[in-house]
Amino acid sequence: MDLEKITEFLLEQRKRVNSSSLPLKDIRVIDLGAVVAAPFAATMLGDFGAEVVKVEPREVPDAIRFWSVVEEKYQPYWLVHSRNKLPITLNLKHPKGQNVLRRLVERADVVLENMRPGTLDRLGFSAQELWKINQRLIIGRISGYGQSGPYASKPGFGTLAESMSGYAYQNTHPGQPPTSPPIPLADMVAGLHLALGIMVAMHQRHCGVQQGQEIDLSLYEPLLSFMGPEYLYYSLSGNIPQPMGNEATFTAPRNNFRTCDGRWVALSASAQAPFERMMDLVGHPELKTKPGFRNNKERIQPESRQVLNQVIGEWIRKRALPIVLTECEQAGVTVGPVYNMEDISRDPHVQARRSIRQARDPITKKSVPFPANPIRLQPGSPDVQFPGLPTGAANEFVLTHLLGYAAEEVAQMKAEGAI
Repeated sequence: MDLEKITEFLLEQRKRVNSSSLPLKDIRVIDLGAVVAAPFAATMLGDFGAEVVKVEPREVPDAIRFWSVVEEKYQPYWLVHSRNKLPITLNLKHPKGQNVLRRLVERADVVLENMRPGTLDRLGFSAQELWKINQRLIIGRISGYGQSGPYASKPGFGTLAESMSGYAYQNTHPGQPPTSPPIPLADMVAGLHLALGIMVAMHQRHCGVQQGQEIDLSLYEPLLSFMGPEYLYYSLSGNIPQPMGNEATFTAPRNNFRTCDGRWVALSASAQAPFERMMDLVGHPELKTKPGFRNNKERIQPESRQVLNQVIGEWIRKRALPIVLTECEQAGVTVGPVYNMEDISRDPHVQARRSIRQARDPITKKSVPFPANPIRLQPGSPDVQFPGLPTGAANEFVLTHLLGYAAEEVAQMKAEGAI
């Protein structure tokens, strides 16, 4: 890794962002988080131009650098979730490393962290200490169970949050074990909520609020908030919502069905008009007026669900995927294919929308494709400048060009183990 060339590259990228219409280009974020949760919030802000300084411990790189590594050099999770970030190494137990963080905080708008509650305080960076350095600083925190309550001091990960939120219990088929998602869902949902909280706090600041703000998020509560109707149903009825597989407690028909060529389609025809068109298409128009099927309240009953799954499933099983899609589209029935990653890469609509973007990796010189930020503004849509960079790749850029350290000081801090 040629640090001089990396620094030149980052200077060019900084100039490019500053001349762009990206709406957050005047915001600086210090990302003290690890793995996905708080860093995902920083990723979202960085897509819109925020300058994100990603801090990693000197001897312990972020764990996601080692997830699903390809060819022993491509780190998919790191490349995606640390895009647009300036990675530096800091020893926060070393006095000079702490001084670097203080100088970063002086010049920052936001500090993000997802350590266990109290960890940053023990390092000398409590909220009150941070506000002494920068009174308008926005501090965003994510922890397993939040900053308060009897579980606050417990370690928490997304898998535990997905379970505690009720999501894993319902995300399975009847009679099967609770099923966790195959991605760090709780972390990313919490990260999105943290990004929203930061924007609310930034708006307060622009409205004249001068004091800083502290945002407290747990990993489990954002997903729990998504389960709100299920909880209210339980609270009002006393009945615990049970797993439904690909179906939903509140609507029918809704399911995944296999085609004769071994593919799968997802179907939702729960609104009245699509349901009636679906019954005409599958050759059972009598169900439109038959008791047990006349409205959604009747259709969600177990006996009705069983009949609908049978008649729809039989019709789809006799046809190949292209035929199912064509005939459903012609009939005005809402159905779509179940995609894997290869299917997504070939889809013409995905290509036309540029749902997958390319970013050139300045280290490997390889063009790296990954899903674009889905929020589109006109003008000011999000931009991927570069994928995640190697450990400490931005040390020189951040310390000398952003913080004003002399090259000799940087070399001395490196020799002493501060960076």
